[in-house]
Amino acid sequence: MLLFDRKSWPPHRPWLIFFLLATVASTVAYFGFAFGHVGDAPGWPGGSSLPGLIFGVLGGAIILFEFLLWFRKKVRVWRIGRAQTWLRAHIWLGLLCVPLLIYHSGFRLGGSLSTVLMILLLIVILSGIWGLFLQQILPTRMLEQIPAETIFSQIDRLSEQLSTEARQLVQATCGLDPDDKTADGERAAAPTPYLVVGAVRSAGRIQGKVLETRTAPVAVPGAEALSAFFQETVDPFLRGRADGDSPLRLRQRAVQKFGEVKTHLPPAAHSALETLAGMCDQRRQWDQQAGFQFWLHSWLWVHFPLSVALVVLMIVHIWVALKYW
Repeated sequence: MLLFDRKSWPPHRPWLIFFLLATVASTVAYFGFAFGHVGDAPGWPGGSSLPGLIFGVLGGAIILFEFLLWFRKKVRVWRIGRAQTWLRAHIWLGLLCVPLLIYHSGFRLGGSLSTVLMILLLIVILSGIWGLFLQQILPTRMLEQIPAETIFSQIDRLSEQLSTEARQLVQATCGLDPDDKTADGERAAAPTPYLVVGAVRSAGRIQGKVLETRTAPVAVPGAEALSAFFQETVDPFLRGRADGDSPLRLRQRAVQKFGEVKTHLPPAAHSALETLAGMCDQRRQWDQQAGFQFWLHSWLWVHFPLSVALVVLMIVHIWVALKYW
């Protein structure tokens, strides 16, 4: 589900209004205090002033609340509010931290600890915005570009299943090799629980787009090239064990490769080759899905550990400030 679209935007509107009002109110309060106490102290009011202290407390409380989202996701027994409400609060309150803590600093970086804290805060905020951007655009692209999308954690198992079906198809087309013990074992294996009907694979409630995999009733003479092509190129690719320069990784190269193999096969084996091409196309989509999943979650490798560091150093900052106040 997109975080910002026509249906999901209305619940964000109150948070946007709150963010704008809070930002305006804090700005008016800060500069009103600053211009009302001109000459009391050089520079803008900082953390030791009344507004600076208030903004620091509010900003620190928000940071602690932001960090609680991780516990809300991990501890499923927590029933404090809806997950979507927590996420909306995480987004808008996180943005509100920026003006509050800038006013708390008095537009000065201060010492080393304060400087590190401000840099961490900005990186955490920017990485969160980047993650929000990715969460907004990538799911739509996945729906458009990956019609055979499946459950990400099941890709390896489904790839093995796809490889087994492809092997059975090749064995039926080319004839079983008496010395191939793997082939004998797979021939005696139990029937697959998956349905391959028309152009849709059904696995429970999950459906993926594939080509029909009907096996030939009898072996096709002269189809040895299909077996060699499967063993050397197709099977490693379907199992995810192909080299980085495999001709099947890119669709255009795969079309050329399958076209070359087709010229060495009798017409009766062409349908089996086309089915293998469809299976490879599905595997390419799963690889593409894995790439999308990487980008969907890679920003967290920056956002989360730096958030932990921010909370820890913020506690140190509070202790130091109270000690030398």
